[in-house]
Amino acid sequence: MKIIFKILLLCLILIIAGCKSEEIVNPDDVYKEYTVVQAELQPGEKFPAVRFTKTLPLGEAYDIKKAELQNVSVYIKKNGVQVIPLIYNFDGLYKPKYEFYVNEGEVYELFAENDDKYIYAKTIIPFSPRIVSIRRNVNEYYLEANVTVSKDEVYGALWAIPGTALGKSKDFFSISNTDYNPNTNIIVRTSAIPEEYRLPVYLNNASIQVFAFDKGYRNYFYTRSSGQEVNDPFTQSSGKIEWNVQGDKVIGMFIGVTPGNIIKVE
Repeated sequence: MKIIFKILLLCLILIIAGCKSEEIVNPDDVYKEYTVVQAELQPGEKFPAVRFTKTLPLGEAYDIKKAELQNVSVYIKKNGVQVIPLIYNFDGLYKPKYEFYVNEGEVYELFAENDDKYIYAKTIIPFSPRIVSIRRNVNEYYLEANVTVSKDEVYGALWAIPGTALGKSKDFFSISNTDYNPNTNIIVRTSAIPEEYRLPVYLNNASIQVFAFDKGYRNYFYTRSSGQEVNDPFTQSSGKIEWNVQGDKVIGMFIGVTPGNIIKVE
């Protein structure tokens, strides 16, 4: 599974407006159906399927056959010129008839319609992160990279230690903001390495991987954890997470991301 959707599946905002905390609420009374859009675009890979599903009521076991949408009219526009229809395959997945590869710097727009509900999203494909230098913070046990900024991109980093049960950090510590001018250098850090992996045998094998994202990912990252957390953001409702898809009762991410090289920190 792609890195973003590993993270997306960890959180959901569930807000019950107007209900007091001591009230007993029937899930059917507060359930609102949302259309869910999922696609992560990476350079050097074939254009992925875009998944269209609907949320299911709180407490109902997730079943893709119940959640999938089979009759979405959808196409993408590449670099503002080339129109490419997407065709339903299975399990809510829509793919182009002909395969093609995604490249750095390209712009993709998504246009869709389902039951008179219109959906739009736009993303850029970031360039590979330009790493100036890397280092380990010996006091707080995190790794950091000095990264040269490209326009409309934001950055996050993960640590990795081969041969450990965890393998790599589960999530990004932070995502850089968009206040920097292109070609400015910024520091991007990981979360702290857990205490059980702070022995030299582990630290001497630690690596860092920087990810470049379309700037829309930052708003999602910093709004996903407010409110009540549930297991799956694509099973129930959307709360106040800032997704990068637009439309009435539409949630999800149609987003470009470019993983950088995994670099050992000496």
